[in-house]
Amino acid sequence: MKKRTIILLAVILALGTGALLVFRAYKLRLIHLVVENAVIQKAPDGYPRQAIVAAFDAHLAEARRSHREDEYLDRLLQTSQSLEKVQRLEKKELDELLAELDPGTTGKPAPAP
Repeated sequence: MKKRTIILLAVILALGTGALLVFRAYKLRLIHLVVENAVIQKAPDGYPRQAIVAAFDAHLAEARRSHREDEYLDRLLQTSQSLEKVQRLEKKELDELLAELDPGTTGKPAPAP
């Protein structure tokens, strides 16, 4: 092989490796934002967008603080799958969904008082 071809292959390999490392580092944040936006789009009219963003951000912070990023990622993926089946969320459904995302819980909403 020519020296030029080897250098080109090395550069392509380095760029691919770099892209994979960047994706791995930001995977949780990326999926977090995608699911957050899907929930915002399916939220009932009048539900405060900022409340959804704050809940998602609090759950992400808790996951990082308690070293439960993998569990939180699993919950985000499950939520994403369940959102595919829904056109619009009711307020009660959205409140339960936000509670279930908390990585410090068992994944079940708290019983109603």
